[in-house]
Parts: sequence; C-alpha cells; structure tokens
Amino acid sequence: MRSRNEHNGQEIDPYTELSLLSEVDRTPATTQRGLARTLGISLGLTNLLLRNVAHKGYLRVVQANWRRRLYALTPKGMIRRVLLTSAYVNRILGHYQRVKLILQEELDPLALHAESRVAIYGTEEFAELVYLGLRNLGIEEVDIFAPQFQEGRVFLGMPVRDVASLHPGSYDRILISTFDSVEIRCAELRAQGASPDKLVTFFKAKPLEVKEKETRDAPENRKEQQIVS
Repeated sequence: MRSRNEHNGQEIDPYTELSLLSEVDRTPATTQRGLARTLGISLGLTNLLLRNVAHKGYLRVVQANWRRRLYALTPKGMIRRVLLTSAYVNRILGHYQRVKLILQEELDPLALHAESRVAIYGTEEFAELVYLGLRNLGIEEVDIFAPQFQEGRVFLGMPVRDVASLHPGSYDRILISTFDSVEIRCAELRAQGASPDKLVTFFKAKPLEVKEKETRDAPENRKEQQIVS
C-alpha cells in the first residue's frame, strides 16, 4: 500500500521536477498527456506531480475551457526552477571534474607530449572527455574515427573518419574511447596492423589472478600467514 507522501506526490525526483517546470514554462498550452510523453513517465504520475507543484505554489492552473487547461509558473515557481537548475549544473560539473581527474591518471603513464599524434576511436560522450584530456596535455594532432562512417559527420568541429582508413603507423597511440565491445574494437585495429602497445583502453578491470595475488600480498594477509606458519 502506498504511503501518504507517495500518493500525494510529496517525494519528487529533483530532475523530474525541473523537467516538469521547464516544460510547462516553455509550453503553457501543453496537455498532461503531452507532459507525460515528454518526461517519459505515466499519465497518472504526471497528474500527481502537477497537483504537487501546484499545491506548493509553483504552478498556476487556469481552466481555458471545459476540456483544456493552461499552466503557468508563478514567481515562486520561477525561483524554484532557477534553484533546481543551479543545483543540477553544480552536480554535473562535480561529476565532470571527478571523471576528468580519473582520466588524467589514465593518460599520464602514456608518456604523451605536445608532438604526439593520437587517434581517438569513438564519438560518444566519453570521447569528448578524452579529447579534452589530450588538449590539457597540449596535444593538438588528434584525429577522430568511428566504426560506422557517415559522410560529412563532425565531432567537436573535426571531421569523423572511417576506422577502415586508420593507418596505425601514423599515430603514437590509438585511444579506444568507448565502453561498447572494447575487445572487438581492439581486434579490428590489430587486424589493421596496430600493435598492442599502441592501443589504449580506459578503466580496465584487473584480471582475477592479479586481484588474488594483490590480496595475498597485502600486509595484513602476510602477517596472518606468518602467524599461521
């Protein structure tokens, strides 16, 4: 059985609330069905959310005619939207900074420098972070490749090339900047003549045998072994 708070929509995910307020502000004549479709939630939940934000004074509902309602943010609702937007942006920037630091740790051992020429294989969001990480190292000779080539496609203002045209000998490193089928991507590049030392993947999991060895070699475990022996 639902709690009273759940039934009245008291607990709202901040991002969903922000999306609701933003969509209402953008399209006052929207319908509940349209909101549900835009937000990707059920019609019943949309109704609860609208009642919730209206009850809090963030939203004003006007009955335009017997079958149509118009929605408008109140001054309090506008302030709420600004606060939610600020919190969301700060959270995203916090995640970005953490990922950037981790990525920097991954790039540091590669001994790359301003004269290095690098190929990035992938055009997903993570590839953007990889590119920014390379630029932080002063590397400007960067080419972008994708498995599914489309004529005229660009990535961060640069042309995207067909991976079949990638010549491994032209690059110091090839960075696999995708988490999808990484082993297959590496196999494709090896088949094109790329040596394993040129291929770079990120956030690699340690093999089980390495983890077991690290566990055995941990100081506390060595101490236990000495006591037992």
